[in-house]
Parts: sequence; structure tokens; C-alpha cells
Amino acid sequence: MVGESDARPQRLIITEMVLENFKSYAGEQRVGPFHKCFSSVVGPNGSGKSNVIDAMLFVFGKRAKQLRLNKVSELIHNSAGRQGIEHAQVSVHFQEIIDTNDDEFEVVPGTNFVVSRTAHRSNKSDYFIDGRRSNFTEVTELLKGKGIDLDNNRFLILQGEVEQISMMKPKAQTEHETGLLEYLEDIIGTNRFIEPLADSAKRLETLGEARAGLVARLKIAEREREALEADKLAAEAWLDKEREACAAQRLLSHVLAHQAQMNVDKIQGNQASLEGKLAYEREKLGQYSAVLEEHEARYDAACKEHAGMAAALERANEEFKEYERKDIAYREELKHLKAKLAKTAERERRDAARLESTEAEAAAAEAEVPALLEAAAKLGAQLTREEARLEAALEGMAGEGETLRAKLRAARAELAPWEARGVAARAKRAEAASERELVRAMRDGASSALEAARDELEEALGRAAREREAAAELEAGAGGLRDRVSTAQRAVREAEQEAQRAESAARTLRGSVAQRRAERTSASSASAVAQALASAKARGAIPGIYGRLGDLGAVDTRYDVAVSSAAPALDHWVVDSTATAQRCVELLRSRGLGVATFLILDRQAGLAAAAGAPPPATPESAPRLYDLVRCGDERMRPAFFFALRDTLVAADLDQAARIAYGPDPRWRRVVTLAGEVINEAGTLSGGGGRPKGGRIALGTAAPRAGAASSGQDAAAELAGAEKELGEAEGVSSRAAEALSRAEAELTAARAALASSESALPRARLDAEAAAARARDLRAALPGLERAVAERSGDEAALRRLDAAVAAADKELEEIARAGAGAAAEAARLERELEGLGGEPVRRLRGALAALQAEIEGKEGAAAKRTAAGAAARKLAAKLRPELERVRGEAEALRAKQEATKNEFKALDEAALEVLKGRNAAEAALAERAADLADLRAGFEAKNREVGVIRRVEQDILAEMEVQRVAAKDEAGKRRLWAARAAAADAEMAEKWGEAPAAPTPEELAAASTEDLQYRTTLLREEMERMSIDLTAIEAWRAKDAEYGVRAAELESATAQRDEVRRAHEDLRKQRLDGFMAGFNAVSLKLKEMYQMITLGGDAELELVDSLDPFSEGILFSVRPPKKSWKNIANLSGGEKTLSSLSLVFALHHYKPTPLYVMDEIDAALDFKNVSIVGHYIKERTKNAQFVIISLRNNMFELADRLVGIYKTDNATKSVAIDPGAFVVGATGPAPAVARPVLAA
Repeated sequence: MVGESDARPQRLIITEMVLENFKSYAGEQRVGPFHKCFSSVVGPNGSGKSNVIDAMLFVFGKRAKQLRLNKVSELIHNSAGRQGIEHAQVSVHFQEIIDTNDDEFEVVPGTNFVVSRTAHRSNKSDYFIDGRRSNFTEVTELLKGKGIDLDNNRFLILQGEVEQISMMKPKAQTEHETGLLEYLEDIIGTNRFIEPLADSAKRLETLGEARAGLVARLKIAEREREALEADKLAAEAWLDKEREACAAQRLLSHVLAHQAQMNVDKIQGNQASLEGKLAYEREKLGQYSAVLEEHEARYDAACKEHAGMAAALERANEEFKEYERKDIAYREELKHLKAKLAKTAERERRDAARLESTEAEAAAAEAEVPALLEAAAKLGAQLTREEARLEAALEGMAGEGETLRAKLRAARAELAPWEARGVAARAKRAEAASERELVRAMRDGASSALEAARDELEEALGRAAREREAAAELEAGAGGLRDRVSTAQRAVREAEQEAQRAESAARTLRGSVAQRRAERTSASSASAVAQALASAKARGAIPGIYGRLGDLGAVDTRYDVAVSSAAPALDHWVVDSTATAQRCVELLRSRGLGVATFLILDRQAGLAAAAGAPPPATPESAPRLYDLVRCGDERMRPAFFFALRDTLVAADLDQAARIAYGPDPRWRRVVTLAGEVINEAGTLSGGGGRPKGGRIALGTAAPRAGAASSGQDAAAELAGAEKELGEAEGVSSRAAEALSRAEAELTAARAALASSESALPRARLDAEAAAARARDLRAALPGLERAVAERSGDEAALRRLDAAVAAADKELEEIARAGAGAAAEAARLERELEGLGGEPVRRLRGALAALQAEIEGKEGAAAKRTAAGAAARKLAAKLRPELERVRGEAEALRAKQEATKNEFKALDEAALEVLKGRNAAEAALAERAADLADLRAGFEAKNREVGVIRRVEQDILAEMEVQRVAAKDEAGKRRLWAARAAAADAEMAEKWGEAPAAPTPEELAAASTEDLQYRTTLLREEMERMSIDLTAIEAWRAKDAEYGVRAAELESATAQRDEVRRAHEDLRKQRLDGFMAGFNAVSLKLKEMYQMITLGGDAELELVDSLDPFSEGILFSVRPPKKSWKNIANLSGGEKTLSSLSLVFALHHYKPTPLYVMDEIDAALDFKNVSIVGHYIKERTKNAQFVIISLRNNMFELADRLVGIYKTDNATKSVAIDPGAFVVGATGPAPAVARPVLAA
């Protein structure tokens, strides 16, 4: 079913049906023609009405059983005297139309066609389209293509089918039943998914079983692989540790080579820098005297030039200040002219806009009057016609009606003169009121302008006085500020001289203190710890102290650096026993002197044999450090062996590398004469600065002692120098603070003076501008007073206009009182007449009253607009002279402004030249002042540097020698560790089949040599403790390959199952989404249909299971008007029919078709509900064709065409009539659309 639409599309209708020997129809019978909208088939019971629907079903391809028969041949007519007929045929005539209005239409050319079906006595049937033999498929496709729902037959409601809907269960209990769920799903169309879903579910179950078997086989393979996991992991861990250890050793070699290279690069950079510094210092020393003399000469010349430039700048400043004063005066004048011109322009704009709006208002008012009068005339003519209609409607009424009309005409005739006088009086009042407002506005404007000018004059006089007073105060304060600036300048010069003297003295003392600190450090050869222990030994306080180990033996000077670098233990203190060591520790702790390490001699007894053994043979005959030590006390031998062990001495780093990385592990520790040490782990230490010695006595030197007194003298001298430096720095700091305060005071004084000198001209000019403004206002006051005087006649005009308005109001009141009686009488008579004639007359009277009111409104508006136009014309005539006067004032102000701008421009150009000269002089003076400061600072710097240049030169030479030796040592280390790194790379490539990539600079910088050495040792120890089987790795790999095959099989099966599952879920989702979309649409329309049909009831379709609508089905719940909710099965017969019809109509909305056929759907309904359903169908037939079989008069009386079915002589006949063609009261026969055709 489709609703009415503004656009009327092409649609299909059935024009008529031709039945030949079909069931109760004997011979050829034409049923129709059917109306394009609503046709009702009527006739007594048993006459063959339902056979009309059976004939349609027969043509549409339904089988005999669907027509309540067993065989097709039973459709052939078989009545008394008409036996033996061989065939029956039904032809349905179709055509497509386009509605032109509710009753007429246009046939679409070429769209007429006839579908026929013939039933034979042999139980066969034939199909025809336009007389051409066809078949069932072609016929159904043709009709479906035209929009007829042959799948669900929603266009067709058979007798009793409405009640069947109400008896449906939520869901069919067997596959042969139809529940409400199946009924709706069949219509919505989602039942097409049921069979594919069942197939996919069965396939999904099969795939799941196959996958379960693959999962079991995969778990078996996984358990077998896990059984080998532990041995495989242990073997892999051992291999990982081996590879990690090799990688750590390799990285350590790369890191050490990289560090050596970085040290070489750094030293080379330092050497280049030192060479540059040396050249610079020597050049500076050679050129200093000449530069110093040149600076002094330039400084004297610059001082003289600076004084002359300062004088020129002062003159330029005075000249520019004069231009600034003139500039301020012109700016104030321009500002005043701009403000005055803006006010005049605003007044000109306002007056012009007011004149324009007034003239436009007058023109608009005058233009509207003819249209209003013309409209009133047209309405008067319409009023005359309506009155004639009313008179015609009332002509048949005599007596009281005629009397009342006569009285009403008399009352209206009496009232007409008063109404005309009222219109004229209102027009005069409107004109007088408009003119009064205009006069009042012009009078108030002139008074306001005069009052504003007086207020502004008073304010300008006060401002001028204030500005003159401020200028006097500024001029008085400027003299004091100039004195303040002079005093501050003298203070700054004195503070600068004092600060320079204090800083020079402090700088000299800083150099002296630094020198004394260096001398004290070099002179201190013994620490406080050493002094305390030596003193305890000398006094016999702790008798078991032998002394510092390095002082108990001696070596040749050649080996000083080597032994000092290789044996940090030479700084240990040798004692006889543990008790002696504990006493020494207590002594140091009690005095707070720090810590010391003690070597207990009786604990070294185990080294006595090794210490006394003869020197062994060594690689390349390199000497052993221990063998080079000469010891006066043989008891000390074990202590020296503890400190030196089997450390060998090499001439350079290359020899040390050959020995340390040779085949004999005993000689892993080697030291070079330069102090580089290769340790047992292969690490190299040393370098980084000047080699250090002095840990052991040289030659046959005795243990060193003393130096305490010299250290005390140096400390006293250093303390005195530091005290003197502190005092000098205090003086320098105070001098700098005084200079800072003096400079701040000078800056503040100059800023205050500049502010005062800048504000003084502006204050003078502000005072002059205020006085000029006051003069202008005094000159303008007479003109404003004259304007106010000229408006003196406005008071009389206002009184005259007030009197005119009051007179008009009084006249209106008199007219109202005089015509009140006639108006009341006319109103009373109109009310009495309104009661006559019923509703039509009341409507005519209402229309007359509305027309009368509209005429009065138009006439009143015309009068008002006429008065408004006249008032606007008067106002425009008064505004034009005032506007011309204001325009003249504005033009004069613009001319004066232009002249002032030209003068100001000339002043700007002259001032610009002066400003350029001043800026140039100021820039030159600033540049010269900067030059003077630079010259003075350069002279002082050169003078300070002369004392330190030679010391810097000597320090640079000494540092260059240190860097040369260090560069040689670091180059040897780099060659050594680069070779070790290459060997490690080759080893890893041989064992693991690929050469590792060289470490990046970031990796080398982040690595720690100590961590790498510790990591390598730890990994080697862990590998020795592990027990492994390397064949476990291959066995595990075989099982892992088998596991991979099983996993791939499972993955393939899982993917196949998941694909089927996704397809299954997609089908379920499509079915659910499609069904729910249709269900919601149908449910919403059902609610609307039921509420409309029952006038307030409610109905809804509910899902029994909201999560799965297909599991439990659908409930049809209904709430009849003024009742509670019930299931449809629990309703009365009529309520069930209404509920089912609501669902049927909702389904028609969901799936509309061009035509609908219904068989006695109103059988169970009462009169009221039949009327509601009938009117609903009547409304819905505007864009669709309905054929309704009904025996209820309030249903078929609504039809556009009645098709009567009746039976005589056992044969059904038909006649069609148009109910709309009947004329009430006509005596002739009713027109028939089709005559009954009787069989021969």
C-alpha cells in the first residue's frame, strides 16, 4: 500500500476481468470495469463474489488445491443444462496509468496487456499474454516486474485469512506450520538465508572435528619437542656464552684501540693548539711596545676630536628641540581641526540621512495611498457581492428575518455619516501629531548644541589653567636636574679611577698567591700520614714500624717510572705484625689524618722461597722488576716480591705486547720504561699525561725524611699572601659597587632631565591648544544663541499643534458618543441575524464582517499615510537649509585643515634635515666615545700582559714536550690493540661463519673496559662449570621441524574453519540485520495503524528473546483503547480482526504493490470499526487500486465503483455502477457502467 504523493508516478491497474465458464460464471462474463482507486464487489452470499478472487489467483498461477479444489478441471462451469463444457478461461486486462487528479488519469501508451489462463477438462492449463501462448514462468516474471507480490501474496487477503493471523503462534512448532516469525520473515525476505545457514553450520561442524584431530597430533609433537628442550637450551646457552665471551674480548680490543686513537687525536690537537699559542705569544711580545705607543697617540687625538663633536651635538639638540615644540603645536591644531571636522561631518551625515529618510518616508506614504484606496475599493466590490449572496440565502426566509434586515439597513444608514467623520478626524489628528514631533525635535536640538558648547568652553578654560601651571613646575625642576647630572658625572669619573687602581692591585696579588701555592705543592714531599708514622717510629712510640716500602729499597734512575707505575704497593707501610698495624691505624684515626695501607711482614713468610730463588730465564731476556731492586735489609725481600711479583720490564710497548701475548702465561704482566702496564687480563693502562715516578728510592739513596719545616714556612707565606689578596679584593669589590651606584645615579639623573625637557614643550603647547579651543568656543556661542532665539516661535507652534491634537481627540470622542447608539443597535441586529439561516448563513456573515473590517483598516491606513506624507514633506522643507549650512561649515574646516597640513609638512621636512644632522653627530660622537674606551682598555691590557708573556711561553714549551712523549706512547698502544682486534675478528669469522661488523663510534664510546674484562672472565668460568651435549640441538631441530609441519596443517585447518565460520556469521548477521530492519519498520507502522484504526489503542510486535529473534519467535501484543495490554489470542473477535488488519496494513506499507484485493475483511467488525477501516482504505486508494469484497454498507458505500455480483439460473452475472453518478432526487434509472452479459 502506498500513500498519497505530490509526484504521481506511473502505476499498474486492472481494468476488467473476462471469465468464460469459470466456476459459477457460465459463458463469457465481464467483471468490471474496475475503478483506478476503490472498487467494491457486492452481492448476496453464494452469488460468486469470492470466485472473482479465485479467478485472479487462477490467472496468477495458483494450483487447484490453492483454490479449494482437487483438480484444475473442477474449475469448469458445470450447472444444469451446461454440462460437458471442455474448458474454462479467465482473462485479466491490465494497463498502466498516470494520475492527473483524484478522478482522472492518462493511460500510458503501449502499456495495455491481457494475461489469460485456460483450464481444460484434461486437467491441463495454458497461459497466454495478449493472445500469445506463454508459460507460468513468463507470466509470473511479467507480473512481478510490474510490482505484484506473487511470492508472498501480500496484495491479496482471502476470506478468513485475517482471523488466521490472530491465531498464529510466536514461532512454528513444526516445519509444516507457520508462526508469526515465519509469517513476517517470509514477507521481509530473510528466509532465503535459512537453507544457506543450515549448510554452513553442517560444514562448520565437519571442519571443527577435523581440526580437533590435528590439534591432538600437534600436542604430541609439542610434547616430544619439549622433552629435548632442556638439553638444547643448555647447549645453546654454552654456545651463546662462548660467542659472547669472544665478542666481549673482541669489543675490548676495539675499545682500547679506539681509546688510544682518540688519545692520539686529542694530543695532536693539543700540540697544534700549543704551537699556535706559542706563535701568538711570541708575536705579541715582539709587537707590544710599538702598539702601546701607537695607542697612546691615537687616544690623545681622539680626546680632542670628541670634545669638538660634543659641542656640535649640543647645538643640534637645541635646534631640534625648537622644531619639536613647533611640531607639537601643529599636531594639537590638526587634532583639534580633525575632532571639529568629525563632529561637523557626523552632523552633516545625520542631517542628510534624516532628510533622505524623511523624503523617502513621504514618497513611500504617498505611493501607498492609491494602492490602499484601490484595495479598499476592490474589497468594497467584494463586500457587495457577499452581501448579495447573503441576501440571496436569506430571500427564502420571511417574517422576522426580513424585519431584522430592514432595521439593520436603517441602523447602518444612520451610522455611516459618523464613521466618515471619524475617518477624517483621525487623519487630521495624525498630521498634527507628526508636525508636533518635528517641531519639538528641532527645538531640542538647538538647545542641546548651545548647552554642550557652554560646558566645553568651561572645561577648556580649566584645562588651559592646569597646563600652564604644570609647565611652570617643569621649568623650575629642570635647573635642579641639570645640577644633579653634573654632580653624578664627576662621581662616575672618580669611581672609575678608584676601581681601576683596586683591580690592578688585586690582579698583581692573585698572580703572587698562585705562584706561592704552586711552590708549596712542589715542596711538599711527605704527607701528614707519613710524617705522623715517621715521628712515631723515631720516638719509639710504635717500635714495629720499618717504614714506607718504597723507601726501603732502591733502583736505577732508568727504572723509576716503570717500577712506580707497576707497583702501587710501594706506598704501603711495612710493619712487623698485625698488632703493630692496628696501633698505627688507631694513631691515624685518633689524629684524623686519613688512612694508610700496611704490609704485615710476618704474613709474607710464604713468599720467602720465591723471593730468594735465583732470577729465572725470561722472554727476550727482559729484566724482572723484582731483580732490579737493591734492598739493604734482606728481611724486606718478601715484601718487595709481594709488590712486584713476576712483572717484566720492556723497552717499549711493542716489546711489551710480544711478551705479554706470547705463549708463556707466566709473563702476562709487563711494564714499559714509559710506565704503560699490560695486566694479566690483557688490559693496558698508563698514558694520559707526564709519566710519574718517585715511589721508590733511586740508586743507594736512604729513606727520605724531613721537609716539614720548609712546608711550614711556605704555608705561613701563603697565608699572608692570601690575607693580603682578600683585603685587596674587598677594596676592589667596594670600588666596583661605588662605580655601579654612581653610574646608576647618573643614568637616573639623565633620564629625569630628558623626561622633564621633553614634557615641558608639550605642557606649553597643551596650554596653548586649550586656550585656542576656548577662543573658538567663545566665537561659536553667539551663533548658537541666535539659533536658539530663532527657534523661539516653536513654543507657539507647539501650543497650536497640541491644541489641534486635543481638538481632534475631542472630536473623535464626540463622534464615538454620537454614533454609539446606532453602532450598538447595528451590532445587536447583526447578532440576531446571525442566529438565522444556520451554519451557511453564519459563515457568510463572518466573511462579511471580515471584509468590512479589512475595508475599514485599508481606509484608515490610507488616511494615516496621507497625513504622514504631508508631515514628512514639511519636515524635509525645514531640513534642507540646515543641511546646506552644515555643509558650508564642513567645507571651511576641510580647507583650514588642508592648509595646516601643508604648513606641518614643510615643518616636518625642515625638522627632518635637522634630525639627520643631529643623528649623524650623535652617532659619530658615540662611535668616538667607544673608540676612546677601546683605546684606553687596550693600553691597560697591553700593560698588564707584559709581565706574564714570558712565563706563558715557558709553560707552553714544557707542555709541548709532554704531549710529544704521550703521542708516541698512545700510537704504540693503538697498533697493539688494533692487531688484537683483527685477530679476534678472524676468530669469530672462523667459528661462526661470518665476520662481525665493526663497532660503531657510539658503541665504542658507551663500552667500559672494566665491565668487558669482568664479563669475559665470568663467562669463561661459567662455561667450565657447564655440562652439555651439543648433539641435542640437532635432535631438537628435527622435532621442531615436525612440529612446524603439524602447526602448518593446524593453521590451514583453522583458517579454513574460520573462513567458514566468518561466512556463517556473515549470513547470520545479514539475516538478523535484514530481519530487524524490516521488523522495526513493520512494528513502528503497526503501532501507527492500530492507533489510527482504534482511535487511541496501542499495539506492538515483541521479540520473545531479544538477543536471538529466531529462537523463540515474536509476540503480537495489543492494548485496546482504555484496556490493558493483552496477547492477540486473548482478544475478542472484533479486536483480533482490528489487530490483524493493522498488521496487514503495516505490511502493505512495508512492501507496497500497485493493487490490493481483499475478501470480507470487515466481517467481524462492528459498524464503527467498519467505518474507520473503510475511510482509511478510501484515503489510501489515491495512488493504488483496491478491490474490496464486502457486504457492509458503510464499507462499499465509500467505493468509487460498485461491481454487483448476482446469480440467476445457476449462473453468476455482473453489473458495475458509479455511485458518484447518482443525483439525489433524480427519477431516472441509475447509470450502469457495464451491462450484464447473459449466456446464450
